[in-house]
Amino acid sequence: MFSLPGKNMARGGMRLLLMVAPAALLASQAVLPIGGFVTGATPAHAAEGLAVPAAVTLPARPDYERLAVATLDDVTRGDFAAVSARFDEALRGQASAEFLAKSWNDYEKAFGPFESHGDPKQVASGNGNVVDVPLHMAKRPGDFRVTFNTHGQIVGLFFLRTGVPVP
Repeated sequence: MFSLPGKNMARGGMRLLLMVAPAALLASQAVLPIGGFVTGATPAHAAEGLAVPAAVTLPARPDYERLAVATLDDVTRGDFAAVSARFDEALRGQASAEFLAKSWNDYEKAFGPFESHGDPKQVASGNGNVVDVPLHMAKRPGDFRVTFNTHGQIVGLFFLRTGVPVP
């Protein structure tokens, strides 16, 4: 198994969220009630300087399956710089584009040259947003696994034999 392990952000990320959430909640209550809407607002209230906010548009959640396939495409084309540019800071400190290129080269020596891939599948994990992509290699099948943080950055990337369980 060749792996580029990323920092386990699940536990630390949750603590950060819990520490920040009360401050954000207090700040939002100082301006508007929870939920961000003024209930019972009338034109008279608007004249007093209270305005009903427009609908809030949240940023789109990354399409992790699409990101995984795009990452795999970059790997199979040999564009390791493009892949490593999507690493989060912790993984960037552990693995370079050159290390990724060597890992892929070693994987192809063991499994045979890349032929094609199957459909990506997002899998449940406490370690982040994990996507498995089945690989059709010349000698034997394999599996490409990539883990993303909530910003779509790569926090883990693995070239595996088939059947390796998701942690």
